[in-house]
Amino acid sequence: MSVVSLSEKAYDHIRQRVFSGELPPGTRLVNRKLASDLGTSFIPVREAISRLASEGIVEQVAGAGAFVRQFDRQEISEIYDVRELFEPFAASEAARLITSHELSELRALLDEWKSLGDKILTRKRGAAEADLDRWLVINERFHQIMITASRNRVLTKITNELHVLSQCFAAHRGSPKLLSEELVRSTIKSHSELLEHLESRSSKKAEALLRDQLRFGRQTVLSFFDQTR
Repeated sequence: MSVVSLSEKAYDHIRQRVFSGELPPGTRLVNRKLASDLGTSFIPVREAISRLASEGIVEQVAGAGAFVRQFDRQEISEIYDVRELFEPFAASEAARLITSHELSELRALLDEWKSLGDKILTRKRGAAEADLDRWLVINERFHQIMITASRNRVLTKITNELHVLSQCFAAHRGSPKLLSEELVRSTIKSHSELLEHLESRSSKKAEALLRDQLRFGRQTVLSFFDQTR
């Protein structure tokens, strides 16, 4: 296997463990241990950590090593500030330029999302950890497709990086309790409406709805953050 593919494997492995909460915020990433887990040398692990640091998921501290990033309330709020500047515009452009194939992908994701939501709502004990993991994966993929459909490479790069950070601290909240009945129903409803606006090429409606989604998301995230402190 080439160094490039080993580096990619190491990146995926570490990123998945961070997003699953297996490597919680503040965890020091030890090259030797990660390399042993992967059965590889230090080089691919170092390259993977450097890439994760460039995405803001990992912090490299001089003389101390690399650590899974911890987000504070102010950082989370700032990320939402910037997302609200860019993502509604991405939704507006996507409504004009999205392809039939991309719409089909979004429909399939929404169907899976609805099935997952139904499972969570009908289960007496509510959401499980696996449900939260899958919920975040679907959410990330849905927004990736929509943002890519804006056909603006700079916008896509900026918004995808911001969304990765949002997903990261969402995963680090680590509690399936986050998926309350209100959030499940609201998320499914708003994304169903967003897909309808994209299908009907309603740029202004898509833009307005995306802005509303972000404001609801900010409120939910900061409220949960405050409750767990």
